Amino acid sequence: MVDLAADDLRRALDFVGALYEDIDDVAIGSETLAILGDLVGCDLVSATSMDHTDRRVLESTIDRTERESLLDRQGFAEAVSEHPGFGAYRSGALRLGTSVALTDLAAPSVLRRFQFYVDFYRPEGTADQLVCAIRSTGRLGTVITFNRDRYGFSDRDRAVVDLIAPHVSSALAVRERIAALRAPDVDLADCTPREREVIALVASGATDREVARALSISPRTVHKHLERIYRKFDVTSRTSLIARLTS
Repeated sequence: MVDLAADDLRRALDFVGALYEDIDDVAIGSETLAILGDLVGCDLVSATSMDHTDRRVLESTIDRTERESLLDRQGFAEAVSEHPGFGAYRSGALRLGTSVALTDLAAPSVLRRFQFYVDFYRPEGTADQLVCAIRSTGRLGTVITFNRDRYGFSDRDRAVVDLIAPHVSSALAVRERIAALRAPDVDLADCTPREREVIALVASGATDREVARALSISPRTVHKHLERIYRKFDVTSRTSLIARLTS
């Protein structure tokens, strides 16, 4: 086991403190993620919700607010289903509270065969990625990913990530509980039939584009429905909506 330097431990403690300062939403905010990104040393860090059974990415928050999330780009949601991390989690190579690098799972020559890597990761400057499994509730899970423009993550990098993982998991559980306690007394009966259809599809793991196709409406209309649903349930994201409905 790697012995972390005192400065690493201090900065990790600062990050854990930030997790409990930013509790108005279930999702971890960009500013808090940026603290973690600086600690580990990466070009981009994201907190991502996914359906590991259907290999779908549902929602993602990144630390760079000026950058567009890859999830908003056409074709990425389908391409990322090839990510080796899904298979690693199912096989046990990636366990809750641990991390694994993309290049641990596939050599660079193999990664270049994947569309998500060639069409989306490399143009963004990502050569390698460290994936940390944070939480899992049934088929849904949360991971934090750290992207770099070079290959490899040191033992120190992995030790830092594995150290903070259980604290992130605990903080997310606290956020969900607080959101449930603060939430207004609203149920599905207060939603329109169309809103209930949108909620059912979102809860099943469908992306905005998939909801749009299923209901024969535009992604923009889906977004408008979600805005109204979020207001009714006093939430701000898919993650917090699902947590509210299952609390």
